[in-house]
Amino acid sequence: MKKPALIVLGLLLLAFISIYFIIPQYITAKSVTRVDVTDVNVFKFIIKPGSWKKWWPGEHTGTDSTVYTHNGITYTLQKSTNSFIQVQIKNGGDILDSRITYLAADEGSTNVTWDALQQSSINPFARIAEFIRIKNMQRDMDSILMQFNKFMQKDVNVYGISFKIKKITAPLLITTSTTTKTYPTMETVYGLIENLRKQIASQGAKEAGNPMLNVNQTDNNEYEVMVAVPINKVIIPGANTKLNEMVKGGNILEADVKGGKQTVANAFVQLKNYQKDHGLISPAMPFETLITNRLTEKDTAKWVTRLYWPIF
Repeated sequence: MKKPALIVLGLLLLAFISIYFIIPQYITAKSVTRVDVTDVNVFKFIIKPGSWKKWWPGEHTGTDSTVYTHNGITYTLQKSTNSFIQVQIKNGGDILDSRITYLAADEGSTNVTWDALQQSSINPFARIAEFIRIKNMQRDMDSILMQFNKFMQKDVNVYGISFKIKKITAPLLITTSTTTKTYPTMETVYGLIENLRKQIASQGAKEAGNPMLNVNQTDNNEYEVMVAVPINKVIIPGANTKLNEMVKGGNILEADVKGGKQTVANAFVQLKNYQKDHGLISPAMPFETLITNRLTEKDTAKWVTRLYWPIF
């Protein structure tokens, strides 16, 4: 009877010793994801606590931008710097201190790493239980970062508007320009457009798209205003007008927005950010296509504008 008991005791002792080799002194929880956005955009949505509510897959307190819950686990955002944010994870009586960092990877992509480290118990039974609980927390971290990655894949989430890359189908433009001391009125803009339309009609051509507008402030007292109308064939330009031709089949970055002058201006900023983030180069100036007739529709909230920026 003594021999079997000694064998069992030896096996238990071996099992306990094995636990210390299998489960290290410091138990880690680590989750990594690569997002196809720049590190600047990751910074905006990871390091800034107020942005978490935009992508968080669980619940959060509306008045507190630092406390979030997911699957019964509480995540409290703590100290942050330009390169990381500390997150306290609480699951029942377990508290785990963690840190989320990010690092630019390939052009236009970023690695996001969420890791935590906790010293394990000397008690082998407690050590096993801690290991299981921490690995369960790691699975929850994986799920959260997966949602963050999914959120960041949509341009509208990152930039506030959606972008498309299209092909130029109507490359021929008749254009004219003027300068004004203040931002041009719609009467000024549509007056220029009407002059172009008269030239188009007089030479038997047809419009191949909506009129286009580009307004560039050259200094504090002057605006350079250019309008264009796509046409279906070559015509002889009149006074103060000229014929321009883009590359047919060339790429063009496109976005639709709804609103007035400030909305369009903000959208152009995001258009430029998108272009920069994705390493796109523009061979020509951007312009806005006036989908809504701004002379007949006075409510700027109803104006629909399509932004274009030639790229390669």
